[in-house]
Amino acid sequence: MSSHQEKRTFKRYKHATAFTLTIAQNSYQAITTDYSLKGIGFFLEKAQPIAAETQVRLTIDDLKIDGEGKIVWTQNVNSQIRGGIEIKFISGLLKHFPLSDMLIDLQRSRKTGLLDIRQGKIIKRVYLSNGDIVYATSNREEDRFIEMLLRKGMITDDQYYQILHIAKQTEKSLGSVIEELEYLKPENLDAGIKSQVEEIVTSLFHWEDGRFAFIEGLQVPDKIPGLGLSTASLIYRGIMSIRNTEPLKKVLLQGNAVMMHSSDPVNLCQDVMLDTAARNIFSLVNGKRHVQEILTLSPDDENTTLRILYALQSMRMLEIAEAEKKSAEDVLNEEVSQETPREEPRFLERVENLYNRLPSIDYYSFLGVEKRATLDTIRKAYYSAVKEFHPDRHLHLSSDTLKNQLNTIFAHLTEVYRVLSNITTRVQYDQGLVINPAPLQTNKVTLARMKFREGQSQFKKGAFDHAKELFEQAIYLDDSVSTYPYYMALALAEDGKYTEAVKMLNQALKIDPFDADYLAELGHIYLHLGYPLRAKSTFEKALQSNPSHKKTIEGLQKIPD
Repeated sequence: MSSHQEKRTFKRYKHATAFTLTIAQNSYQAITTDYSLKGIGFFLEKAQPIAAETQVRLTIDDLKIDGEGKIVWTQNVNSQIRGGIEIKFISGLLKHFPLSDMLIDLQRSRKTGLLDIRQGKIIKRVYLSNGDIVYATSNREEDRFIEMLLRKGMITDDQYYQILHIAKQTEKSLGSVIEELEYLKPENLDAGIKSQVEEIVTSLFHWEDGRFAFIEGLQVPDKIPGLGLSTASLIYRGIMSIRNTEPLKKVLLQGNAVMMHSSDPVNLCQDVMLDTAARNIFSLVNGKRHVQEILTLSPDDENTTLRILYALQSMRMLEIAEAEKKSAEDVLNEEVSQETPREEPRFLERVENLYNRLPSIDYYSFLGVEKRATLDTIRKAYYSAVKEFHPDRHLHLSSDTLKNQLNTIFAHLTEVYRVLSNITTRVQYDQGLVINPAPLQTNKVTLARMKFREGQSQFKKGAFDHAKELFEQAIYLDDSVSTYPYYMALALAEDGKYTEAVKMLNQALKIDPFDADYLAELGHIYLHLGYPLRAKSTFEKALQSNPSHKKTIEGLQKIPD
């Protein structure tokens, strides 16, 4: 019998229930020890020897599993056989397999296929390629592409009815009609598809139950643009949109639970930019505070804080642990320390020392590895540094100078790993073609400029959600630069969020009230919102600043006489 354990790519859940295990023509009563999306742990009283790769059939009533699998490992333990079964087909009920875990597990195992999720007559499908979400569909009328375009103000009521009429007359698909009528520019069409996919996926987090099945190998439909979706961001947005927080309370407020940061650096390095509220809550977690204590200290209301904690836990950035019982003296000391968290002197000294060495230290020394280090060694050193220097773990620092130094170190760390983790850029660096940059200035103005430039880069790639988060940080760090809210408005408009875009443009115009680009953009957004008189007035102001402004003239031509 093999002692080789199953590689646990998928998150496992403790579970103990009797089930029927059929091997060849013989049926045995076994007991589950745990389960995952892809496997079942079990034990049974010793019977005939069971070899690895043996094909089995299993029926587990309470998990609604009735299918085939194979033994991947076994081990003799006293009078029992313990083992693991790899399930042939991934399927089950959402109440047993949280959607967030499912999406993360499929991403990290780089699965390609179709995730079919059903609740009654509603069917929603999520397509994945190498683990990344690339498309989604729904048979729910409210999720139709044309409904989303109308809801976000990307088409007018007249255009909506015209599309429906032509589609009915010609029996063409709504998408084909929209494309033929050219109501949307190609880039806006892609942005609309992305918004639709995001809405479908995030809406699934409102489902407390439903049946799912993953059909591996099924490819995404043709002609679907690269959407650049972040699984972690979708999980965060989906959970933050949940209205009923009662199920969240059952998870977070039961027992003597405390929150702690994930011990796995991979969970801290996900492709997600947390908003200010989430960063604040993340910094309150110290491995000692009860959830109720965090709710008390949070600057946000209880329901918002619960959503953030649950979202961060679902993204695996936070973990729940059982707290040790505290004495009255411990509680009193903790209450006193909550007002001014202690800062570890050794850590602060290390931050300052490392920051001061940035101009002279090479990339390998920065990570603490040798020049001939393997990629695996570099990766481990990077993850270790992330755990130590991730800015979101040190928001409690009282010194702005130290915070800025920490941000600079982390930005440098990201660049170091980008270069050394790629064979081409690493060779270039070793040959002296990649120059170690001088340390960034660490005032808020410079950090804001850095965030803005990174946001511009993401904007050009079409990663508008990521860009918005970066622009938001730039505005937070420096609200005196009109370009930051202007680009934030552009990103919001690409996402069809025109009302929010108007607020950002007005913020930009408060700083620079005569900028023709800002006024022209605001005029076009007013047109999208169906306010032609406001648009005309705004375009006229833009012409006063620049009589030959092309976008302004184009906007005026769209306004009916």
